[in-house]
Amino acid sequence: MQTKLTLGQSLKAGLFTAIAAALTNAIIFFIFKSIGIFTDSIFIDKDTNLTIVPVLISSILPTMIAAFVFFLFEKYSNKGYRNFSILSIVLVILSLFSPFSIPNVTLGFAFGLDLMHLVIVIYLLYFIKKAKTSNL
Repeated sequence: MQTKLTLGQSLKAGLFTAIAAALTNAIIFFIFKSIGIFTDSIFIDKDTNLTIVPVLISSILPTMIAAFVFFLFEKYSNKGYRNFSILSIVLVILSLFSPFSIPNVTLGFAFGLDLMHLVIVIYLLYFIKKAKTSNL
């Protein structure tokens, strides 16, 4: 029988996720920037280019919120990980469409942002599962 994670354990898994996702997404950002896929001619917000700062913030802040949401699923349901996994997968699938709404976005730019979204969810589910099956 698997034990339910405490708030501290959930946030610790979220912290590991945030660090791993931020590092991975920073690497993706710099690779895509250096080969010309992420360009300064595409604005993610009005008059705002994609830089490393929003990449890091978007890798860390939502991850910690998600870890807290996982804790709530864990606390108030019998199948917290399963239900959270389903929600995470549905939300990441929906998030894959959002980069295509950026004005003048190229296919490569949108796919690069999608890759970053996938990185976060993969790490999140991995570290939460690891925390549930062992002492993380």
